[in-house]
Amino acid sequence: MAARVAVLDANVLYGIEVTDLLLTMATRRLFRPHWSPKILEEVTRNLALRDDLDRAAIDRRIAHMNRALPDAQWDPPGELIAEMPVNEKDRHVLALAVHVGAAVIVTENLRDFPPSLLRPHGVEAVDVDALVLDQVERDPAGLFGVIDAMAARRRCHPKTRRDILATLSVLLPRAADELTEANNRGE
Repeated sequence: MAARVAVLDANVLYGIEVTDLLLTMATRRLFRPHWSPKILEEVTRNLALRDDLDRAAIDRRIAHMNRALPDAQWDPPGELIAEMPVNEKDRHVLALAVHVGAAVIVTENLRDFPPSLLRPHGVEAVDVDALVLDQVERDPAGLFGVIDAMAARRRCHPKTRRDILATLSVLLPRAADELTEANNRGE
């Protein structure tokens, strides 16, 4: 079965825990993500507002994303962007989805992507919680592999599977609840 193709909007690439989860899922081929230079510019601009990150750290983060998933970045054609029926600031996101054949736009701004405007393009907008919940229902063991890989990388501030699930329970309550239940069942 081919991996689900999704465009990641800038707002889901801001927080490190969610970004780490999504990118680890992608590197394990649970889905195939895409972003554009414009989406990464927005991520960079928003991360630059944080006091705890300097420009070098932000640039490293973006470079790591592009190195880990070298086929993720695409730039939709300008004429396609102009044709998109959503608001002007989000046209490039829908255009990217159409350009790469993505069935899903993952965003926390669902109101900016009304189903009636996406449906003719064969695209659906979902939040991260819904994307991860769908994956939990498909393959909980695959998600535990993702979370365990995240925990294994945490050397400076070690975390366990349960620690990461606790963090995700605040950010992705439905998916984290299902994962916690599966974990308690020993799946």
